[in-house]
Amino acid sequence: MDYYSSIADGYNELYGDEQLNKVEIIIKELKIKNEKVLDIGCGTAFYSYLFKDYTGIDISKGLLKKANNNVIFGKAEKLQFNDKSFDVVICVTAIHNFDDPEKAILEMKRVSKGKIVITLLKRAKNFKFLKELIEKNLKVYNFEEDKDIIFIQDSYN
Repeated sequence: MDYYSSIADGYNELYGDEQLNKVEIIIKELKIKNEKVLDIGCGTAFYSYLFKDYTGIDISKGLLKKANNNVIFGKAEKLQFNDKSFDVVICVTAIHNFDDPEKAILEMKRVSKGKIVITLLKRAKNFKFLKELIEKNLKVYNFEEDKDIIFIQDSYN
């Protein structure tokens, strides 16, 4: 059993407030209203109600079982969607768990129409490496939140 499946019952209690805060910041910053959103590493997708058109993807079957919205099992590095399928792609505090984060970023670019948000845990062991990967592959601006840096690409410019 993977770590996140093992904590699925208490996941929202452990991480809910901080995840919700980040998602609310993202919605406000990008002015998300009716856009089609893909959430990579969605976990329990407990905040999916904030989006009108939401799809979540995660590799933790335990977390997905706790979700009650449009979620699917899958890997960030091999998204099962057509090119430019989503108006906005978000990845909230998950990239540090991916097997191949650069491949995941390239997949985000492929399925996005331009708007991509990645939040990166400041205390991630590979923080510097991931920050450089994000900045190399996306045209982002960023700002700090309590525990994360939020990287935003708001179009292809």
